[in-house]
Amino acid sequence: MHTYPDCIPCILRASAGGARLTGAPDPVTWLIVTQGARLAASWDRLLPPILLGAEVGRLLRQVLRAADPYLAEKRAANAAALSRYPRWKDEVARAPDPLFHALQLAAAGNSLDLGLHARLDGTEVDAAAAVPFGRNDYAAFCRQLDGARAVLYLADNAGEIVLDRILIEELVGRGKRVTVAVRGSPTLNDATADDAEAVGLGTIAEVITTGSDVPGVFLDECSAAFRRRFRSADLILSKGMGNFEGLSQTEAPLFFLFQAKCYPVAQEAGVPAGSLVLLQQHG
Repeated sequence: MHTYPDCIPCILRASAGGARLTGAPDPVTWLIVTQGARLAASWDRLLPPILLGAEVGRLLRQVLRAADPYLAEKRAANAAALSRYPRWKDEVARAPDPLFHALQLAAAGNSLDLGLHARLDGTEVDAAAAVPFGRNDYAAFCRQLDGARAVLYLADNAGEIVLDRILIEELVGRGKRVTVAVRGSPTLNDATADDAEAVGLGTIAEVITTGSDVPGVFLDECSAAFRRRFRSADLILSKGMGNFEGLSQTEAPLFFLFQAKCYPVAQEAGVPAGSLVLLQQHG
């Protein structure tokens, strides 16, 4: 996916939000945003926006001298989502089709995004779960899942990974060997190995990292070890818009699962903005 004009203010707004989370004074926030704007002004629009987001994120951490400006908010999001885990788990167990309901909840969990909300408390999921799918390739997903043994699950945000855990539990219950990939180091409110440990993902699946601080999977930026796992997977379930941005032109046994929260991603996915998406990659 290429970078749309709409992506620029979104990335700069996220950098300002990250600075404010650390209590940075306005002159420091101004410095981060203006330097980020200079990076954006010379950006190659044919590249995915997550790569610009990574550049601005590195600038943010460098200026703030903070390894993870979003750390406190990620911990709070994980705790809030974990407090709702029993209710969501029960919803899935009582659903006519537990796998589909788990997919729907996981897609709705993509609403747990600090780019949209100043604070995350888990209530965002209930509202998002009521949104219809703009694209629903569930039948194709089930067919491909039936023949798959090794499933690679590409995680997205902290907090959201509690909903991912419920879906992964459904996959494991169907005899699938699931590997979960999180970011290699902090970037935005994306999940890292620490977040995966905090919500217990390691107790049900193998957890690996992308080897990268890019807020989405872009294979050229990932480690060789991750690329080998990516290429050997029977099925890849890719969560979130950042992973879609980085992989939308990649040929692989991919299904994308997310909420289309902005115009550029909605355009690329061919769905109305705000809708949930389960999209099979064709290529």
